[in-house]
Amino acid sequence: MAPMDRSAWPCGLIGALLLVCAPAAASAADPVELVVNQVAPPNHFYHRDVLVPWAGEVARVTQGRVRLRFSVAPLGSYRRNFDMAWAGLVDIAGGNQSSTPGRFVVTQVNETPFLASSDVEALSVALWRTHERFLHRAEEFAGTRLLALHASGTQHWFTVEKPIERLDDIRGLKMAAPSDVGARLLSAVGAIPVFLTAPEIHDALSRGILDGVSMPYSGVTRLGLQPYLRYQTRLAAGVGLSFGGFFLTANAGSWSGISAADQAAILGISGEAYARRAAKVFNREGAASAREMLAAGIVDVETAAGFDDDLREATAFLDIEWMAKAEAAGVDAGAALQYFREEVRREGERLGGPRPAGEVPGDEGEAAR
Repeated sequence: MAPMDRSAWPCGLIGALLLVCAPAAASAADPVELVVNQVAPPNHFYHRDVLVPWAGEVARVTQGRVRLRFSVAPLGSYRRNFDMAWAGLVDIAGGNQSSTPGRFVVTQVNETPFLASSDVEALSVALWRTHERFLHRAEEFAGTRLLALHASGTQHWFTVEKPIERLDDIRGLKMAAPSDVGARLLSAVGAIPVFLTAPEIHDALSRGILDGVSMPYSGVTRLGLQPYLRYQTRLAAGVGLSFGGFFLTANAGSWSGISAADQAAILGISGEAYARRAAKVFNREGAASAREMLAAGIVDVETAAGFDDDLREATAFLDIEWMAKAEAAGVDAGAALQYFREEVRREGERLGGPRPAGEVPGDEGEAAR
């Protein structure tokens, strides 16, 4: 059959085709805009120094074809961030693995105690590498595209009236717990863990309901808790007792709407690169907060001989618990934990070796890359 002569097409048909096709052609040229759920206030260092620069990098590496827009306010409870990304209520969301107890147990490997570095960057890089090599088999982020994992500062104990010099000193104290793992740790040494939101912690301390808190330095200063605390006990000889962890993930459908080339470009500035950027910021903030607390007159408690040995013995069960849960999720737990700890040690040495707690990289004012 001879090709149809387009000059013979009715003008009305041509016009109709143009009306149908024109919007499709225009939309193909439009950038993909993804909504990022606000996970921290705009003035918070995480939003300002981690998320916003990363969003700028996304636009740069995709030459403007993918743009991120932050919601003007959180679109739901912080604990629902993953669910909102999974369901497509937002395109990208971040959160803390421990904010939904029992949900991300395998990727809470960063909360296993007595790691080989107090450097958040070493922990963050090791966490991402371990996930990519082992932990992904648990499929804890199924239904989304995981973009990054990283750690925050290590936990220390801050108390109102009683200095913790020996492990027995914490027995019976009501302590704000950082997570479900942190609560089990506190229970194991005889403390009474209390789960509270950030505003509730401030209120409970001001009213004398709490005896102390377990959290990183930056958490204390961000919540303005210094006026209520008198003592700080640095844990695990400065190598890190238990680190908080964060994730950043994208809705699977939203991610699939991005071209393969732009996906690759975004992944190139996410993953380990994002972990390093975020960790440098947490290191900087932790160092500044440690200085601020000492300047405020909070007493740095010198622990008694054998304190860390007693603490190590009391918390050894956390490794065993994590390994059992990881094995049940299909992960080679022994190999994964060994790899994670070795990567923490190796990366920590590369970044400058062990430091006393509070003397973290960033003390010299190093800016995040």
